[in-house]
Amino acid sequence: MSCRIVCFLLLATALAVGAFAESPKHHKDPNAAHVKVNRHDSAFRAGYMDGYRQGSNDSEALSNGYSDQSGPVYDQALDGYTPQYGDQATYVRRFRRGFVAGYKDGWDFNSGQYNPLGAGGGSGAGG
Repeated sequence: MSCRIVCFLLLATALAVGAFAESPKHHKDPNAAHVKVNRHDSAFRAGYMDGYRQGSNDSEALSNGYSDQSGPVYDQALDGYTPQYGDQATYVRRFRRGFVAGYKDGWDFNSGQYNPLGAGGGSGAGG
């Protein structure tokens, strides 16, 4: 297997485990409940995947700066939308929330800054 495939599989596993774990950094975040719900939301997932791809690509192309709230996919924010998902404005808002989260994870993973244990690294130091 190539290194990219192994890295992708490790990332997918970490994301799957992280989806069910409670993150201490969000403990006092008033939006924490929304984040947990969004992980199961179709719009959030579609935005997350698109954001992850874009963040990973931007991180790889050193000429691109960190830009998690721009580009045609973020601007339109309708990838995967069908009327079954309800109100289009709500879908757009949830998609963009997922896009920003995915962009950060894709950027961090590809630039070597991804840490599945969070900012503190699980060592009890720093943070």
